[in-house]
Amino acid sequence: MPTMKADMGGAAAALAAFSVLAGARIPAPLSLVLCLAENAVGPTSYKPDDILTLHSGKTVEVNNTDAEGRLLLADGVSFAVRELGADCVLDAATLTGAQLVSTGNLHAAIVSNSGGTRATRHRCRSRNR
Repeated sequence: MPTMKADMGGAAAALAAFSVLAGARIPAPLSLVLCLAENAVGPTSYKPDDILTLHSGKTVEVNNTDAEGRLLLADGVSFAVRELGADCVLDAATLTGAQLVSTGNLHAAIVSNSGGTRATRHRCRSRNR
């Protein structure tokens, strides 16, 4: 666990970017949901085979105790949509080394249920090359 301090890098970058946007007084509603976990062992920690109920009401079985980021992300997305009324959710999570292996150091992974959002992201990327 000593090297886990670096896991907060994605949240720190998201907070810094949000502060710039908030300072720019963009005329659109913006919200930031930071899904943060404490990697600590204790009697209330979840264990393999536990069943958890997420914010959305869905249940998940814990098969990997290193999945706290993914579980919090699921709750954060549900909270953003259900409680804050978000039309668009941008996730800047750094959850897995598999993304680094598949897209490399210079590209982020994009997952979207909206073809328009995905296309806009690709247009922005092309303009900034």
